[in-house]
Amino acid sequence: MTTNIVIKERIVFLLGFGAGFCVTLLIYLMKYSIIPDCDNVKSTITNEENNFDYNKLVGLSRESVKFAVWLKETTENLEENVSYEKWLERQNTKIGEIHVDKDDINSDKKIESKWLRNKVHVTCVIFVEKLKLAQTIVDTWGKHCNKLLFFGKDLQDSKVPVIKFDVKLTSSWQLLCESMNYVFNETKNVENDLEWIIFVRDDTMVIPENLRYLVAPLNFKQDYYLGHAVSLWGQDYNVAEAGYVLSKSAFGKIVKKFDNSQKCASSGKFWKKEDFYLGKHLRTMGIHPSDTRDTLKRGTFHGYSLQILFWGIAKPGQYWTRALYPPGVDCCSTRSVTFNAVDSSKMYTLNYLLYYLNSILKPAIHESKSITSDDKVWQKVLKDEFGIENVTEITNDQYYQLWRRKYSEPETFMQSKIYNPFSSSLNNIQQDELFFDERKNV
Repeated sequence: MTTNIVIKERIVFLLGFGAGFCVTLLIYLMKYSIIPDCDNVKSTITNEENNFDYNKLVGLSRESVKFAVWLKETTENLEENVSYEKWLERQNTKIGEIHVDKDDINSDKKIESKWLRNKVHVTCVIFVEKLKLAQTIVDTWGKHCNKLLFFGKDLQDSKVPVIKFDVKLTSSWQLLCESMNYVFNETKNVENDLEWIIFVRDDTMVIPENLRYLVAPLNFKQDYYLGHAVSLWGQDYNVAEAGYVLSKSAFGKIVKKFDNSQKCASSGKFWKKEDFYLGKHLRTMGIHPSDTRDTLKRGTFHGYSLQILFWGIAKPGQYWTRALYPPGVDCCSTRSVTFNAVDSSKMYTLNYLLYYLNSILKPAIHESKSITSDDKVWQKVLKDEFGIENVTEITNDQYYQLWRRKYSEPETFMQSKIYNPFSSSLNNIQQDELFFDERKNV
């Protein structure tokens, strides 16, 4: 009897071990079915490395970062080169580097990010589940939004103004719908106060400057629905984990269709599916997710942390497998807009790296300048201005008197001689001459 039990336990162990091994192997194989063969990429780089011109690296300069949504705009509207640079030209503005030695940083020149903030209005809407994360957003990236609004179900805090609604919420879609109506009603009478609206959860890190760069060439009076798009159950939508952006036109249309609490409550039933419902309702208006990848097929909106995006072993989730616009070899654009920050400490860390840490990486012209100590400066002046070679016995007070009598007294402009600081009489010209003759002959 005991022998049978032992045999059964060993069989169960072997079956479990075999199942675990098969699952691990399956995940490993899925990795290589989703992500391109790294060996081929490596060999290509190795073969070209010796002859590669690093000045031609794509993605290192502002001009090289372009997006698929810009190219689509160019095709549909028959415009040429819809890009950030072309948009700057229409603003009669030119962006240039600041010369570290020659340019005055206190001049009328404006930092690009601050100038762009006044030109492209971004409203940030955050759905709060943890007050600590909401406070972190206030302290970090939230400062870079033109307008910052927090919405929650049952939260209240004296430091973070979380907006709640007096209606009974039955789904996360209803919370989103009520929030959109609130934003619309608060801004409808304010000119130029609503152009682009980004919706994110409280564990998301947003870079508003990069969002402005992405949407600046686009017309917010047209319909845009931006984010990381997936296709599920025959429906295309931008996932909430990565955040999604609506232009003023698209935002106005969805609010007009669901303009009261009754319509909001009846148009979506489940929690955590507000992103699906939004995509579904926008689709009925002919508004579909845009391709927000850059021209190297790198993603811009990310629903995962950097650790997973860069070093994840396998990515079998629907976020990747059902992506409407799959990322290429590299996951993340250099103009990425969102990441998942997981917790407050990581959000503070990312904020420091983005906005405060400086690295000497950009090319600049550094000019060498000779530096003379204070003692040698006035000694050199005595030699050049007064012809005095031996200056070791000249005190600071005597030096001051020399300059004062040469340039401060009106009489000096009418005389060709310089007063002797040791003279008790200001009119003793002969003593002045004797003083300087002695200095020259020492």
